Amino acid sequence: MKPSAIVAKTMPFMLIRLAAYLVFFLGVCLYAAIVIGLANLLKPDGLGALLFLAVFGGGGWGLYRLVREYINYMIKAAHVAVIAELAVNGTVPDGFGMYSWGVERVKKQFVAANVLFGLDRLVAGAVRQIQRTLGNIASFLSFIPGVKGLTDLLNLFVDIILNYVDECILAMVFLKREENVWKTAADAIVLYVENWKTVLKTGGKLLVFILAFVILGVALFYGLFSGIFAGGESGTGTFIALAVTVVFALTLKWAIVDGIVMVYMVSNYLQAAWGQQPSYDLYGKVEGMSRKFGEILGKAREGMASPSAGTGSPT
Repeated sequence: MKPSAIVAKTMPFMLIRLAAYLVFFLGVCLYAAIVIGLANLLKPDGLGALLFLAVFGGGGWGLYRLVREYINYMIKAAHVAVIAELAVNGTVPDGFGMYSWGVERVKKQFVAANVLFGLDRLVAGAVRQIQRTLGNIASFLSFIPGVKGLTDLLNLFVDIILNYVDECILAMVFLKREENVWKTAADAIVLYVENWKTVLKTGGKLLVFILAFVILGVALFYGLFSGIFAGGESGTGTFIALAVTVVFALTLKWAIVDGIVMVYMVSNYLQAAWGQQPSYDLYGKVEGMSRKFGEILGKAREGMASPSAGTGSPT
């Protein structure tokens, strides 16, 4: 099935993500109100102020972020399960709706989905390492006019082509339905590198799509909200309109645009890599791309060496 058709069929998942983001936004507002209220009531100072900041500003906020990311990840996992089935088989099995199929796959492979939740953090670390390298190069070449803008564009491109590695891996896990999750994960990473032409081509098109959304969307939304918060070209109304525009555009990007990008990256990857055998001599090269990727493949080897994960080695 073509990615555009998958986007249309799985739009309910994106709307669920949108609803989740709105709930989380309200949660942040409520949490902030509670913390401010307690601070005004207790009026901590000295050591008490430090403890208050550690508990509510550090621990409480960290726990909230972990819960938010985990719930978002599970919604995304169900979405990925449906994308994978539609991309390879064209439909979900008889007797299932798309949402029920996604939930069923996550339940069936709950352990795998949770293992790959940690993988998601490692991939994010790998992306940050590569972006830091680009940032260092940009600092070194800062004397060249326009180099910062070029680096920002490259960082966005890196985000697109690397931030969806974990979704592609999870799609393979859902399709193969194997107990040896780490072998599937390791093979999927290598196949991602092997199909670099498809990945780069898809990423380039999506980069244009995201830039178009940012430029046209922000202009449209600002025009809309500046009309609502009438205040001329200056003053409080303009500031509020700009702030609401940024928040609204980011919410749509996280919930809808990122969902569309994920559909295209995962489906194009599967169309190229499904049924393909990984080249095991690429494992060492993939490890050299980033220390975090090395950690991922190291965990894959550990998983394959353990009795519960089965036998076999990628090297």
